[in-house]
Amino acid sequence: MVNQNGLIHAPLSGVRDNRNFIGTKKDKFSVRTITRKLLILAFVLLAALAMVPAASANSFTITSNNLGLSGTLGTVSTTQSGSNVVVTITMSPGYAIVSQGGFIGLNTTGGLTLSGSSLGSFSISNMSAGLQPNSSIGSFTFSDLFKTSLKHGQQFPTTLSFTILNANVNQITGLGIHICVVGGDGCASTGFAITGGNPPAAVPEPGTLSLLGSGLVGITGVLRRRFIS
Repeated sequence: MVNQNGLIHAPLSGVRDNRNFIGTKKDKFSVRTITRKLLILAFVLLAALAMVPAASANSFTITSNNLGLSGTLGTVSTTQSGSNVVVTITMSPGYAIVSQGGFIGLNTTGGLTLSGSSLGSFSISNMSAGLQPNSSIGSFTFSDLFKTSLKHGQQFPTTLSFTILNANVNQITGLGIHICVVGGDGCASTGFAITGGNPPAAVPEPGTLSLLGSGLVGITGVLRRRFIS
């Protein structure tokens, strides 16, 4: 190239435009900073996810009854398991559950509709429950009332679990059972007892945190690939 003084200047190959170089450095620094922050946020969310229980659960206390008994007669826990709810009843010492010809009452909300086949997977072999046309027993009224049946005779277990099909744990607001006051070789008396008060708030499923954390990790990966390229 000839300038106005007649001197020849050859183009300088391999020399970068400093302004573009500075801009590129700034862009790389910004991408690196954003990537680092997203990674930190993703790790925090994943750590929080690890501390969240895998299933929602509620706990109830069995107190009110038609036998004039005081104190806690037992506890009931409801745990989400897929699309079903697992109910576990644990009686306090001196009390048991009537399994043959007993009753299980459920109070529900959120539009839950139960049928004759809604209860199953009982922890006692050959035990089943059928939906009753009435919903009241022992001066207590429920959303749904089931009568239990047990082949091969009566048993008085102190613990019992079963599954409510196609339900959410937050739709179960209370429960009542046919109880036995233990005495001698069997029951001194029988009656009905229900859970009292409102259940605590359920522990949320970690799905939202999981999706958010995975999304942040994915965004971070895209930024890193663009940075490298």
